[in-house]
Amino acid sequence: MRPSSILRLPALLLVAVLAACASGGSGGTAATTGAGGSRHSSDLLTQAEIQDAGVGSTYDVVQRLRPAWLRTRSGGSTRTSPQYAIVYLDGSRIGGLEALRRINSTDVRSIRFLRAGDATTRYGTGHEGGAILIETKK
Repeated sequence: MRPSSILRLPALLLVAVLAACASGGSGGTAATTGAGGSRHSSDLLTQAEIQDAGVGSTYDVVQRLRPAWLRTRSGGSTRTSPQYAIVYLDGSRIGGLEALRRINSTDVRSIRFLRAGDATTRYGTGHEGGAILIETKK
């Protein structure tokens, strides 16, 4: 085999893997189809879902519709304390879960949950409990 052929093989394999990943279609979030054919993501609350919840604070919306987002996560070691999600409002870190109580649900366009690995990749260390991203209507 020629040296140039040896170098092309890994490049071709990389292109094939990237093409397979790009055609996944789900965008990395689990979705279920509910009654009436509507599609709901386990990691996203839409403006319509938030309005339908009929509660005042964003904390109440999350507690009612996605209570798992409020639960602690463990770092896997008995020595580490449980970790809670960090809250971001329009891209800015505003605190822990208690910050959700200060945000009126009528001002919110969407609420997204990032798991620990994704939150750490996006925002850096200290996100063992994940992140809750709030996007307002602006």
